[in-house]
Amino acid sequence: MTATIELACGESTAVISPIGASLVRFSVGDRPIVVPMNAFDGAVLAPWPNRIDAGRFDFAGDSHRLPITEPERDTALHGLVADVEWSVVERTESTVSLEYSLEPTEGYPFAFDLRVDAELAEAELRMRARARNTGSAPAPFGFGFHPWLSPGDGELVDEAQLVIPAAHWYETDERLIPTAVRPFDDGTAVPADHASDDSACMVCKDFRALRLIGGTILDDAYDSPRRGDDGWSRARLKGADLREVVVGMGPGFRTWQACTGDGLNEDLARRAIAIEPMTCPPNAFAAGAAGEDFDVVAPGDELAVEWSIALTGVDDGIAESGSPISGSGSAAPDGASADSDA
Repeated sequence: MTATIELACGESTAVISPIGASLVRFSVGDRPIVVPMNAFDGAVLAPWPNRIDAGRFDFAGDSHRLPITEPERDTALHGLVADVEWSVVERTESTVSLEYSLEPTEGYPFAFDLRVDAELAEAELRMRARARNTGSAPAPFGFGFHPWLSPGDGELVDEAQLVIPAAHWYETDERLIPTAVRPFDDGTAVPADHASDDSACMVCKDFRALRLIGGTILDDAYDSPRRGDDGWSRARLKGADLREVVVGMGPGFRTWQACTGDGLNEDLARRAIAIEPMTCPPNAFAAGAAGEDFDVVAPGDELAVEWSIALTGVDDGIAESGSPISGSGSAAPDGASADSDA
């Protein structure tokens, strides 16, 4: 079994696995923030996150067919590096750097050198990732990250409140392949008595202002993220303990993904929520526009991104339910308005 890497800084501790360069655990004192859920636990998702329909995409005049890794939905899921061993190249008590060389493979005939740097600070974990094209041709590339966030020790996500600061929601088919990108209605708030068992209910997916997750089922992508003056977008999960986990994604990211884990084993379902920064939406290589919906990296060039997870306390500027969400701790405001949720 591959040994994990333990980081420490004050009361903060984190566990990184070389398999997938994965953030498996992160805690501050006895408060869990990131927990394992036996489903891409904190893994790096590259060279694409989420799903590619039937594993097929065209690029630069050539057709490609990726191996199907999610056969029940006939998709290629979460890239090629989530289950491979990365090399640890630097390490201190509170930092670690890992690298992996992605060679041309079936359906993805491109080469990249990948690097991930993790830095643990007091109540915050900062992650930087870089992908350098080592091939001879431009290549499509996407990064994603898959941390499972705890709503508090022993709690269900139903009891937590959520903010996903984004203006658009991806409607999907039964295989979770996007069929439309729909803007939220700024003139509509979620009624207090609204109830729906429909996983495609757009009103239920609207978390632009802080509100209770309740029984909402999420495995959804969100586009056009709201950003602060620093270019960062910040999603928030406020637990029943009134402490708030803030996930920040830098300017290179285009899309949020949120998943309540309802398809996991009964003892794990809805025990945590994945809030995933992604540089491209689901099925981007197949249905998106190069350079607009996903990045194309020229030979010798690189794609570099940064994201973070932090824990804030009751007195750190947490907004009340239904009110505007501003920055907390060292985080800058993301400019979200509160006239609706999601």
